[in-house]
Amino acid sequence: MMTDQGIARTALLNKVTTALEKAGRRFVVFSDVVSDPPVEVVEEALAFTRQKGAGAVIGLGGGSSLDAAKGLAVRMVSEVPLREYGDGKPVEGPIAPLYAIPTTAGTGSEVTRVSVITDTVKKEKMAIRGEHLAPLGAVLDPELIAGIPASVAAETGADALTHAVEAYVSLNSNPITDALAIAAIEMIGKNLADFVADSRNREAGLKMLLASCLAGQAFSNGGLGLAHSMGEPLGSYFHLGHGLACALYLPVIMEFNLSEAQYKFANIARALGHGIDNLAQADAADLSVKAVKDLFREIGLPKNYREAGIKNFELNPQMVDDVFPQFSTTCNPRKADAKEIEALYNALA
Repeated sequence: MMTDQGIARTALLNKVTTALEKAGRRFVVFSDVVSDPPVEVVEEALAFTRQKGAGAVIGLGGGSSLDAAKGLAVRMVSEVPLREYGDGKPVEGPIAPLYAIPTTAGTGSEVTRVSVITDTVKKEKMAIRGEHLAPLGAVLDPELIAGIPASVAAETGADALTHAVEAYVSLNSNPITDALAIAAIEMIGKNLADFVADSRNREAGLKMLLASCLAGQAFSNGGLGLAHSMGEPLGSYFHLGHGLACALYLPVIMEFNLSEAQYKFANIARALGHGIDNLAQADAADLSVKAVKDLFREIGLPKNYREAGIKNFELNPQMVDDVFPQFSTTCNPRKADAKEIEALYNALA
């Protein structure tokens, strides 16, 4: 089982291990996963796994633990270094049997076919992709997210909303991903603030877990956009969590994209609770940005670099270059050149 020290020190781990013991399953626990897990942690887990003779993996925790679990499941059956997969080699599989138990409501990793692992040499986050990376099964239990800090609930919930919005307006979207994404957006709009206010609210927690799962399925099949393409370099260069890094850019990227997907942005405004029936489509689309800004303000998310703890933001030109090779950039409804990416980065300074 892959998890982190935070989970290992709580009753959450005991809940899961007790269930495994009752089922007569043998297991060992690797609890040294860290935020934005680097290749080295996955390799440590691989050595531990081989020493103990484990044959399957359970990821227990937030996105970092689930991503690390995916990386481990790949390496348990493949001698190919993770950096080669990070350079674009697809995971052909099969991988070791993999299961996911999320303890946050936001990443959607329990249903996605991607693992994000940090390359500490290149100082970048690698997206490792392949059909086999989707876990064989997942457990969505609001009891496992009850009591998480408000800041974690806010950032992971905003991550789920970013997934859903970007998947909905993606150039690769289709009727099925649209249905998944808009359902997730509506569910998040109705439940995120309540969950942040009280993460022991079982109903709100369950709805956020379901919304995160729906959004994960939507973007796994429909793609993402510039908020993610820009958020990845920001997180790598300034050590900002993935959810917050991407959510910071969501409003400004929505504004940038409005002209290319007005109908869909109008639908987003409706899903987030705004009445749009008597509005021109452009005005209704504008309301989607206001709705997201209002929601983020309500849950206490920062709206610029300084509020996010980056006191002296200075754009590294490499951050702009890092945006363009990403698949998410190709899915964004409005194409952007280097000057526009630079302006979008500096918009939050």
